[in-house]
Amino acid sequence: MGRIDWRHINENDFNDIVEALLVREYTRDGLRAHALGGRGGDDGIDVAVRVEKTNQLVHTLQLKYFPGGFSGGNGGRRAQIKHSLARAIDKETPPLWTLVVPTNPTARERKAVLGMRNGARVTIRFMGPAELDGLLAKHPDIEDRFTIDRSIQMLAAVHRPEAALAKPGDLRAEVSRLQERLEGRSEYWAPSVTFASGGSYIETLQALREDSHEREPLGISLSLGFNADDADLKKQFEDSMKFGVIDAIHLPERVVLSLDKVGPEWFAEEGSRGSLVIGPAEDDHEPVRARVEVRDPNERAAASLSGQTRARARGVGGGTIRVSLEGGVTQTWRFPVDINDTGAVSTEAEFAGNSAREIRRALRFLDALASHTEIGITLAGETTLWMNFRSQASPLPDRGLWDFVEDLCTLEDHFDVTLRYPSNDVPASDRLWARILVMLIRGEAVAHPNTGTFGGTLNGMLDEGLELLLVKGAAAVASDPDFVVEVLDTPFHLDEVAYYTHHAVADGSERLLADLRAGKGEGNHLAIRPADELPWVIYSPSHLEAAGHSVVITKPWSVEGINEHPGYTRLPNKLSELPTGRG
Repeated sequence: MGRIDWRHINENDFNDIVEALLVREYTRDGLRAHALGGRGGDDGIDVAVRVEKTNQLVHTLQLKYFPGGFSGGNGGRRAQIKHSLARAIDKETPPLWTLVVPTNPTARERKAVLGMRNGARVTIRFMGPAELDGLLAKHPDIEDRFTIDRSIQMLAAVHRPEAALAKPGDLRAEVSRLQERLEGRSEYWAPSVTFASGGSYIETLQALREDSHEREPLGISLSLGFNADDADLKKQFEDSMKFGVIDAIHLPERVVLSLDKVGPEWFAEEGSRGSLVIGPAEDDHEPVRARVEVRDPNERAAASLSGQTRARARGVGGGTIRVSLEGGVTQTWRFPVDINDTGAVSTEAEFAGNSAREIRRALRFLDALASHTEIGITLAGETTLWMNFRSQASPLPDRGLWDFVEDLCTLEDHFDVTLRYPSNDVPASDRLWARILVMLIRGEAVAHPNTGTFGGTLNGMLDEGLELLLVKGAAAVASDPDFVVEVLDTPFHLDEVAYYTHHAVADGSERLLADLRAGKGEGNHLAIRPADELPWVIYSPSHLEAAGHSVVITKPWSVEGINEHPGYTRLPNKLSELPTGRG
């Protein structure tokens, strides 16, 4: 490995090598470093270091290709440094800012840069050739990558230039050469190797002949030691050995006492230690249609879902089938060989990406699963296999999700849309506005969750109604002709929504009244709001009429986990009592 002369490489090489070193060095311990393109037109390359979980900026490194320093005849370069530092502080003040240059800054240069902070709370550091050489020693592969020409010359001398992996076809040539050597080890087993990070690899062996297991048998002798804290892991291992491996099992090093590989010389290995991952066998599984049904004690169908098989496995005592069903439900069935043995069914639900109608169907299935004891599966239209479901628990969601899905289904039907459940948590505002929209289209009146004002510009005339509003307050109705609310990133439009309050007051009423009485109120802005911090009551006039309601009676939201509006109980037109169930 040669040493890079930082003062004499060109600017592009300096930027590329240093950028790679900094990103490698500072991406660790929960931090993530990434390089940005030249910022502000100064052709520098910034490297920003952030906390992985919070994205908080903790360090900015600024590259400046100034091989001759920034003093004397190069003093004009200081303006570029000052400009870059000022931009970093203005955009997002970093706690630490490092200037990276190809020469060691003089004491005067350091003092000049330290004086550029202008009072900002930022620590300034410097990185020159000594520090960069230290990073090269720490990450030698980066230097190898950027100084590969010498390696190519050496490999060419032994007729292996492609081993440098410097050209597009080199990797293919090296892999082909390695594959030939691997295949030459055995006439009975075909290897397949997958490389992973950290120098690890996975080798998969497939039989080339039906008698491969007899002609060249391969075996593994495994000694395990589970302690009292490994009960769940032990059961997972035993179940997988009995019914087949569907999900990978990770056995930590403390559990794997010894592992012997038994077979020909190219395979055999004694006394290996370390962690062990037992994964599912490679299976060219072709999905088949599946139907799962729950039935009551009278053998009548209580609920059912359709889907298809996703995976299968076999063990020494039975088999496992995993099926994906409508609405995001996944079931894993374990069938024993011995009819006197006990099988099992486990159920999981992940609703993200499914429509409200699909999820509602899945919820009804889970509800039936929680209250009945017999379940059956039919594959490809063949005979249904039934299993008692006595001690199995279903992932039955809370009531809040049920209600939210029902509201979404109502919106899907009314507005002819498809609402898909998001992968992240649903904001409380979406759950609340879904309920409010459902109530509005049912012709009901509800409290608006947000405060606000309605108003306009006065024409200078003071009539009896306006005077009453300004002196004592009065009932008021305002109209929004194009009411739009967004739920799950989908906008919903209602032609008209009325805002009503039994007692509206005007902001700055005394001043407005005085101006109007003095004949100079024209042009003043009038803003009215409900008195005593009460909410506006909203309803859809057309839906109210269609529902046959002639009086506006405010109903509660009744959304689980969300408190009613604090002013709801003081509304004169509310329901006499809050209902115990849904509104």
